[in-house]
Amino acid sequence: MKRVIVVAEPMSTAFNFLEDIKQRGFEPVILESYIPDGYARRLMDEERKIKYSRIKYPIKIIKEDKDYNVTLKMIHDLDPVLVLAGSEEGVVIGTRLADDLGLTGNPYSIIANMTQKTSMQDALKKAGLRYIRSEEASSPDDCIKFLEKLGHEDVVLKHVHGVASVGVHLIHGKDELLDAFRQEQSAENMFGESENRLMVQERIFGEEYIVNTISRNGVPALTSVFKYYKKKLPTGFIVYRGQEAITKLGQKERELVEYAFKTVKALGITDGPVHGEYMIDEKGPVLIEANCRVMGGSSPSGFLNKVFGYHETDVVLDCMLDSSYHSAFLKKPYHPIRKGYIKDFYSDKDKSISSSGIIPIILNMSSYYSGWLENAGKTDIIKETTDLETELGCIYLVDDDPEAAKRDFETLMYIEEEFPELMYSDKSLLLPPKDTSQLTPEISAILNTDTETLINDIISFYKNGSKGKPVVPEILIDADPYNRKVLEILKKICY
Repeated sequence: MKRVIVVAEPMSTAFNFLEDIKQRGFEPVILESYIPDGYARRLMDEERKIKYSRIKYPIKIIKEDKDYNVTLKMIHDLDPVLVLAGSEEGVVIGTRLADDLGLTGNPYSIIANMTQKTSMQDALKKAGLRYIRSEEASSPDDCIKFLEKLGHEDVVLKHVHGVASVGVHLIHGKDELLDAFRQEQSAENMFGESENRLMVQERIFGEEYIVNTISRNGVPALTSVFKYYKKKLPTGFIVYRGQEAITKLGQKERELVEYAFKTVKALGITDGPVHGEYMIDEKGPVLIEANCRVMGGSSPSGFLNKVFGYHETDVVLDCMLDSSYHSAFLKKPYHPIRKGYIKDFYSDKDKSISSSGIIPIILNMSSYYSGWLENAGKTDIIKETTDLETELGCIYLVDDDPEAAKRDFETLMYIEEEFPELMYSDKSLLLPPKDTSQLTPEISAILNTDTETLINDIISFYKNGSKGKPVVPEILIDADPYNRKVLEILKKICY
């Protein structure tokens, strides 16, 4: 009996595939995609290093050869039962191998629909579904012609083959479009491809959602729905702020899921997951792009289990191994059991930091599950966030009380926008009294305490029922309205 399952680039959330495969009695094998030297390769090598350090058992790792036939033979000799695409870097090679080996998967003939954003929109148009007007641009003149044809100045420039908002620009007007085009024309995409094609697309204004599906025999089933929170920085870069798991499908969400199912079929997806990103405006839902692999974000399986009662790689694997499991899953109503949020953190500029208050803040939130913060607790410089690959960190929030999870998420969103000094700072947490005569040794000591320590002490004081001597005396709280607001925020975290 075949016992090997190959995962092409099990990075991000797809890393969960490895343990799921072992739990089912199969042997997981990692296939590393070939990526030329450059920015994309450096990022992937770093993520591989981090992920591989978490593997506590021997595992076979195969490197894709530039000669496809060499890679095909290596995988053929393993006699695998499945070849799965993990992250976006594994979609092309994973799909091709599965098709050539006669395994469950999508036909390689539709790979353009699975990876090229212009082909995705063309497929929707041919199927009679709503699509976004888009064209590839190889010159500044192409950009100008598209603007003139479109009739308005709000567009998006992105890589035809891209991921994680790298190289995505939200644009208004000719000058911004030409600046963005020149910037991206000479930049490599996330796959190190020599032919870096760019696309100009009509911008849709609305609410952005994620619909994750798993298909077998041409029939998609819903695994999860999330709402996106993103932001355009003054630089034009798009940053992720967070995601909210949708636990109840209202009318617009039901219409979204119905449209998503039609989209998956229009793309020609027969077997496998689709992580679809959609916008909903006054006209209804429309596809932004489809990613033919599991959702990213490095979501822990335990977090997803607490939210949905299952995790995506778990369901995808069972559906791909057994179509009857998919049939049974298809009949189950969509009913997440807890409210969950993913909070991404960003910086709008390069900053020197000497302390980080985010650690005691998140650790004292009742809904905090887990996460990572790249520079938290370090004396360092944090860099400006330009895309998902350069974000400062990501944490996961889930609680039996949906209002508690929502409150924690909204508090973090508020702090990040209005009081970023609570998170990363090289200054005192509180402002000094304007009257220098009030700068007593006690007040000076508080002002000189590093942010992380002071926030931790303040939260502990409130959690202890505000008993004993206050960490921050009233005279310092009254020194500036900013100080009082900071104390109010920290107090709120304790309840």
